[in-house]
Amino acid sequence: MTAAPASTLMLFRGGREERAAEVERGEAPDEFLYGQPQLDRRLGGVTIIEPSSHRTLLDRLLRPLEMLTVQLGYGLFISTALGRFRLFQQARTVIATTDSTAMPVLLLNRLGLVHAPTVFISQGLHSYAADTPVRRWIEDQLGRCLHAAAGIVVLGDGDREALRTRFAHVGLPPVTTIQFGIDERFWSPGAETVTPDARYFLSVGSDILRDYDTLLRASGELPLRLITRLPLRADLVGPNVTVESQFTWPELRARYRAAAFVVTPIKDQPRDSGHSATLQAMACGKAVILSATRGLWDRENLRHGETCWLVAPGDPDALRAAIQYLWAHPEEAARLGVNARDLVVRKYSSTQFGEKMADFIESLRS
Repeated sequence: MTAAPASTLMLFRGGREERAAEVERGEAPDEFLYGQPQLDRRLGGVTIIEPSSHRTLLDRLLRPLEMLTVQLGYGLFISTALGRFRLFQQARTVIATTDSTAMPVLLLNRLGLVHAPTVFISQGLHSYAADTPVRRWIEDQLGRCLHAAAGIVVLGDGDREALRTRFAHVGLPPVTTIQFGIDERFWSPGAETVTPDARYFLSVGSDILRDYDTLLRASGELPLRLITRLPLRADLVGPNVTVESQFTWPELRARYRAAAFVVTPIKDQPRDSGHSATLQAMACGKAVILSATRGLWDRENLRHGETCWLVAPGDPDALRAAIQYLWAHPEEAARLGVNARDLVVRKYSSTQFGEKMADFIESLRS
């Protein structure tokens, strides 16, 4: 007998089946499953869908078209949608976690080929550049596809307002903000101790909105450990800077725990950015210096001097002053770290994110 398909399909760019196995073994945090464990329990079964590592004939035929979308700046996973077409037709709900996975399915919704309500977790769709006639046409088509979504989830207020402004002309479906949550059981304070001569402050992340130029200008001679895959300006990387790009999740946790504090420098854009690294550090009981950008995802709870230390974006002098202050006042960094951990537990856990996602999808089903 053939098993009934899961009622909900959850689309990822890749690597999530492996991540789910790591989470099961306690080797990784669960936040990048975007609430899948809670959704699986609440919605009657969730199947993870991601690009196959084994290219089918359809994959090979669609590859040139997909590469064209990459060159245009969108990178749509068309073969993922078409290759599982029957599954999409049988599903009760589809959840797409990225722009690249959502748009092909929403196009099928728009054409009436797939009827399952599609919920789209939008992370920066409004920030794509529509600076040529071709891109403006594509932008218009993407907007029309958005109209086919049953609902849109954004991770912060900045993204919500920017999305509404950019695509107001198409009439968006319900848009709700669900604050990103991290696995506060994995990311937790630890017993790591650092001798005074081995102190460092830390910055983590490879998002394109990271402003490492400003951070490197602000770091002065204090020891900075920087974990990123982004290229850095060689003339700004002084002898005080240690750069890493390869690590396991437990190794990254140890870096957070041993740091004096953490800095998340973000370029001033309306897009929300820096959630994961900031919240991971906060959950580990660390004070975080964070850029107060237009896209700051929660202005109500990210309070300067209470739960974090906010600085003007793109201002190396302001950032340098904040770094030097927390370096010279470890008791203040410790106080902020305690408050930060408490805030994550109360507001930003991955379990809460998953439960709120399930609530939103159930509201669309009713």
